[in-house]
Amino acid sequence: MDKKQFQVLRWNIEADIRNHVTDESLVKSIADNVMRTVLADFSNQAVIRQRSKLQFLTFRRNPEAIAPSWAFRKPGSVPGFPTLR
Repeated sequence: MDKKQFQVLRWNIEADIRNHVTDESLVKSIADNVMRTVLADFSNQAVIRQRSKLQFLTFRRNPEAIAPSWAFRKPGSVPGFPTLR
């Protein structure tokens, strides 16, 4: 969210709050709390996306893990079920 989008969102939120609340200081405090919550949520989502991307890019198979028997077949033999290639 860039600065212009943030300002438009804040103005829209303040306008909606003003429809229900007449006290200007209360409107400002409610808008501040709402925007703080929205930005914290956006920040958390960005962090989660970055972490999942990093985990995907740095994934390494555990060389000690034992593969299941169905993952192997004898070379030259035809599998009993169709495989996607």
